[in-house]
Amino acid sequence: MVLDDIDRALVDALLEDGRASTQDLAAAVDVAPETVERRIEALEDAGVIEGYAASVDYDELGYDVTALVRLRVGESVAAVAETLATCAWARSVYEVTGEADFLLVGRFRDTDDMHENVAELLTEPAVRSVTVDVVLDAVRACEPLWIGDGVI
Repeated sequence: MVLDDIDRALVDALLEDGRASTQDLAAAVDVAPETVERRIEALEDAGVIEGYAASVDYDELGYDVTALVRLRVGESVAAVAETLATCAWARSVYEVTGEADFLLVGRFRDTDDMHENVAELLTEPAVRSVTVDVVLDAVRACEPLWIGDGVI
């Protein structure tokens, strides 16, 4: 789907406030509410908008430790990927190039929780090594990619 300036403005407005009303979105992008409804439906149908979700502050819920976990695996990359997809603590799982085969971003209640969950990965026969980097400070995390400036 080719996005025009109105589509990009709508996506940005929804990134700013996913609960904005049709009227608020129409005012923000200077089009009629009917146009907003039609455009959003087209963006959803095209898969540009995949859903709407709440933004959660995990620190407030007691998940005080963020860690980057790198795994090197043997030949069973697909099998390990399936296992990693089920790790509830993993906020993101990426198959990557470089020395590691996978990079995970995890949230944990404390370092004991982190150790327990990461150590479990070592029981997977294909996992050759695990390296963990604990995040000291999040300078910027999970920020939306604004598209209104014509980047996409």
